[in-house]
Amino acid sequence: MSKLCQYCGKREAKIHFTEIKDGKQTEMHICEQCAHEKNVALAFPSLLSHIVQSGAGGVLPTAESDAVPATCPNCGLSYVDFKSKGRLGCPTCYTVFAPVLVPLLEKVHGASRHVGNSPRRLKAVLSANQEARGLRQELEAAIAAEEYEKAAGLRDRIREVLEGQDCGS
Repeated sequence: MSKLCQYCGKREAKIHFTEIKDGKQTEMHICEQCAHEKNVALAFPSLLSHIVQSGAGGVLPTAESDAVPATCPNCGLSYVDFKSKGRLGCPTCYTVFAPVLVPLLEKVHGASRHVGNSPRRLKAVLSANQEARGLRQELEAAIAAEEYEKAAGLRDRIREVLEGQDCGS
């Protein structure tokens, strides 16, 4: 079911924003025409386009920089168009404009890699798997150094970690 624009109440909302600020969630559903007329991007300073246009506090390279190609070889999107629209044209753009995107993502999200949220049970499993991976590396090093008693202890610890995740779910 489509939502109507919150401003005009006539046209279908094509743009949907969710902003969470100080624990309070605000949703906006706006048609393209009203978004353009009301300059909605500026009402949500966290929007990619606004951050790109504002230069992210001087973090982004300029279009003339050697670090940023002038255009995407796949879709032809130029750096200037990306900067003005705040939108990429194709999957290749992510690679081509990486020198711009990585600092931008780090500034906006605090990281350049998506970590997101996960259910508590899944976090425990992921944590156990990560611990087991580290222990396996130590185990391989102990075997290579012919420290067999240490290796046996590490093997037992890996089993405990992995069995513990089964019980926790």
